[in-house]
Amino acid sequence: MAGHGKYYELLDVPKFALPNVLAIKPELTSLNLVERTVSGGFMSYGSIWPRFDVIVRGLATDDFIDNSFSFYKTDWKNKSIRTAYRLLRDHFGGKGSWYRLPSVRTHVLGCWFKSSIKGYWVYNGKVYAVLVNCRKSQPLTWDAVRFLARGIYELYCRDNPNDPIPLVVDLGQHAEDKERKARTYEVPEEEAISLEAFESSVRDFLVALSLAGISLPPPPDVEHILDLFRR
Repeated sequence: MAGHGKYYELLDVPKFALPNVLAIKPELTSLNLVERTVSGGFMSYGSIWPRFDVIVRGLATDDFIDNSFSFYKTDWKNKSIRTAYRLLRDHFGGKGSWYRLPSVRTHVLGCWFKSSIKGYWVYNGKVYAVLVNCRKSQPLTWDAVRFLARGIYELYCRDNPNDPIPLVVDLGQHAEDKERKARTYEVPEEEAISLEAFESSVRDFLVALSLAGISLPPPPDVEHILDLFRR
């Protein structure tokens, strides 16, 4: 089992959730997850994050971007990463300070989950906990944004003395878009979904993972499902 060698993150909940992230049916969602375990190769946007500070420092020139993201043999993958990086440059370029959060992997019920946010951005006297959806084919609904904001708040903001605000950046291409663009959502805690609704969705997602043979089922005696991610 052990997650079939794949890592999951908070963004995967709205990605695989059926019919939607606030009304997950574990049986249907598990079928989506099974498809992933047997799918082939994929592209990763992971090369962006070690270079994100270059954007914030205002040094991300077009030459830098073209030279930094050219390692895939399939050129459309390189172009997709460059496009995402440029969209992030449009919003963050030369603004504030960036504090990268090293990726931390947490073992939950036989499955690995990685950090949800990429770091903290300090700008105009505020601190933001930044989650970025780079997936072109997975535009975020407002419910998905509010779901993610609750997760960011509970895991990265609630106990942080700097009082960061969840910031969700969506680079997905929506149906009305002719091309990709960045949508940014500053979501204070009171605008996110309730903690009860969040934990219900996460619990149902964990059940779906278990039905797909990826993880163990969540213990029924765990009152707060997020405690599994804080161990």
